[in-house]
Amino acid sequence: MVHKILKTYIPAISMCFTVIILLAGMINLVTEGRKNLFIGFAFEVAGYLVLTCILDELIGRINFKTYLGHFIAEAALLYPVNLFFAVNFKWIGINTGSIILCSIVYFFVMAANHLYFYYMEKSSAEEINRLLEDWRDRNV
Repeated sequence: MVHKILKTYIPAISMCFTVIILLAGMINLVTEGRKNLFIGFAFEVAGYLVLTCILDELIGRINFKTYLGHFIAEAALLYPVNLFFAVNFKWIGINTGSIILCSIVYFFVMAANHLYFYYMEKSSAEEINRLLEDWRDRNV
């Protein structure tokens, strides 16, 4: 569990939080509309990301036959959570355009994160297999 927190959740939270804070900061520079509420927004985002990691851990305990199945289940479960936070904390307006844009960003970020960690795990597995083959070749 500690290894998964260090290898998966800390980087995921860090990457998402950084991108969101940078984008929000840029929007604040342009609009200056929510400047006073920025720290509250940062804590809302942090809470959202921690909740999604907890839900990911629970989803991860289900034995999916494929990685794609896991991705689809997680994306479908976390999507309403995303919309709940976005609407309740007024990250987006309640109109069709905002919800569509939020949905596109959500699925893009979700896919990018899953691809990143999929290839990280694949790379780690290949490295372990290479080390095992090297060890086997030396000890045969």
